[in-house]
Amino acid sequence: MTEQADGARARAGVYRFLSAAFLETPGKALVATLSRSDFIGELEEVFGAAAVTDLRRFVAGFQGDYESLDQQFQDLFMVPLGRYVTPYEAVYRDQRMVGDTVVGGLLMGPSTLAIKQFYREAGAAVSEDFKDLPDHVGLELACMTFLCEEEARALEGQGAGDARRVQDLQKRLLHEHLLQWVPALCGQIRAKAPGPFYRGIAGLTEAYLRREAEALASQISPGKAEGL
Repeated sequence: MTEQADGARARAGVYRFLSAAFLETPGKALVATLSRSDFIGELEEVFGAAAVTDLRRFVAGFQGDYESLDQQFQDLFMVPLGRYVTPYEAVYRDQRMVGDTVVGGLLMGPSTLAIKQFYREAGAAVSEDFKDLPDHVGLELACMTFLCEEEARALEGQGAGDARRVQDLQKRLLHEHLLQWVPALCGQIRAKAPGPFYRGIAGLTEAYLRREAEALASQISPGKAEGL
């Protein structure tokens, strides 16, 4: 079970990295992960060259301009102007009646309530320090981090039955939520991001979620090349 638990923890590391990329201004730790000598090459082995082109371009050209990365983060995810792409599930999935008109693109819809219920079922407590909406992409990815860590603990000490239960929760989160809207979000990021960093994060996120769905369908870990 140790090798399988290590694989689950490696997957948790990938989700932790992606979650941070959507929730936090990119700092030295995040950039250092990308700049690690073998990281981009490992990703390319798993996902192919096209999936890492932008990340490779970013690493090759980055000269420590964290202020620019912060501005890109603010423009994409915080300030609802020009380049803004809303990072909330309900905006992409839900419609509601406003008067006599069906309106989409609104916050706090049925998808928001559904993901809150999922967190409760999964036993994933949202920190009181988290002040954003529960259907933020970064929080949904953080929930996958939690579930992968729970899987590792189950494999090490609680039995395969518990691990299968957690894997089923991972499948649900992927198919009922993340894969229903994150590809559309990633498409918007690739269209609006002014530099290769967020285009690369979007490409990696979409590729990783699709591979995860395939791997979980056959209960095979995506492999050590994806560990962080």
